[in-house]
Amino acid sequence: MDRATFCLRARLDAGTLDAWIEAGYLRRELAEADLARALLVRDLIEDLGVNEEGVEVVLDLVDQLHAARAALRRVLAVLAEEDRGVLERVRARIWPDRT
Repeated sequence: MDRATFCLRARLDAGTLDAWIEAGYLRRELAEADLARALLVRDLIEDLGVNEEGVEVVLDLVDQLHAARAALRRVLAVLAEEDRGVLERVRARIWPDRT
């Protein structure tokens, strides 16, 4: 996505965008995932008063959560290729309230 569109959709000025890229909050490619991150960062800073160190911690935790979810999806995909009963038993033990 181009910078102007990104800034408009994220409700950021170009200087803030550059600062957040430099800080490592966003990638230079400015994909949809970066837009979601920019909105989160803006909310953290403007609405919740989180400082720079706090933003870094929150983004690190979000990244860890996404990585864990991706790993779980990969495990479930492998299990899906195996015996269907194994997958169902694993799902029942991980999410007992979804049966």
